[in-house]
Amino acid sequence: MYGRRKSFFWGAIASLFSILYGIALYLRRLIFKIHVIKRKTVSCPVISIGNITLGGTGKTPAVIHLADLLLRNGIHPAIISRGYGRKNENDVIVVSDGRSVLVDAQTGGDEPVLIASKHRGIPVVVGRKRHRAALLALQRFNPDVVVLDDGFQHIQFKRDLDIVLLDAGNPFGNGKLFPGGILREPLCALKRAHAVLITKMDDEKAVEALKMTVQRYTNARIFTSRQAPFDVMDYQTNETRPLSTLRGTKVIAFSGIAQPAQFTAMLTSLGADVVTAHDFPDHFTYRKSDLASIVQKAADEKISMIITTEKDAVRLKDLRVDGVWALRIELQVAEHDAWKKFLLEGLGYEQGGISR
Repeated sequence: MYGRRKSFFWGAIASLFSILYGIALYLRRLIFKIHVIKRKTVSCPVISIGNITLGGTGKTPAVIHLADLLLRNGIHPAIISRGYGRKNENDVIVVSDGRSVLVDAQTGGDEPVLIASKHRGIPVVVGRKRHRAALLALQRFNPDVVVLDDGFQHIQFKRDLDIVLLDAGNPFGNGKLFPGGILREPLCALKRAHAVLITKMDDEKAVEALKMTVQRYTNARIFTSRQAPFDVMDYQTNETRPLSTLRGTKVIAFSGIAQPAQFTAMLTSLGADVVTAHDFPDHFTYRKSDLASIVQKAADEKISMIITTEKDAVRLKDLRVDGVWALRIELQVAEHDAWKKFLLEGLGYEQGGISR
């Protein structure tokens, strides 16, 4: 799917299902294009942060960054997410009322709980039917803007701005639709986007080549960003330490995210000596037994630190495992001023305050 290995047999099977998946996508888009099903609206601006691939583009840091930008400009958002991997995904649940986080990661989903813990001033609501969740948020919290987390494929919900994220390191996998590849939609779907935000940029030449590819499919504005680590935190005690703590330190890393190799590479770039890296499935629900062997290995080999991602850390909260640290990161947009201007004007606001 990512283009790293090839198999004639499984590749042929996956390609067949990719064709069927593509036909289903076309019929779905046609239904909305000819207005068989009307698109749903709400009474405030809506902005979507999404992608055209299967995870790993950094949507959660982007949503956190966007929420912070809006708040700093006097605009109060509510965040709507499906909450993948949670129990009872059909339920509409208030993860945060804007004052405190009300549910755990199993009930609300790891990403919504992480977003809520980062922004105590922003309500977060989850629901498989995003429009229904948005209506609840509007009724209870009266936000200025609704932010859809992972909403690009949710075409039945009309929005004012569609932002698509692309991972600079591996933007399209092998270029095939799921399950033959990682594409959730063909590249022509980028024409629906108002902006493309390239994430995790490290190689400037690769970014320029990606920009040229994107411009063949869309007239959307293109911005670039990176994920910048800023400290490590013990989520049980809330103790924080500077990144310099990692330099020369033997660590055991573990994560349950879409692209765990990128997490390990980031630790190495910060100077950590990664002795072992344990990879779990994305949105993995940890048990104490899953961590027991890691903790034991750290003790046996005199490893100084066990470290994971912030998203994983919120899933560990109720396990109360001591001595596990999380690497905290933030999204930084290179074209900061132009990015802010684009967002605020696209939502009908002027910089520095509300003008709608």
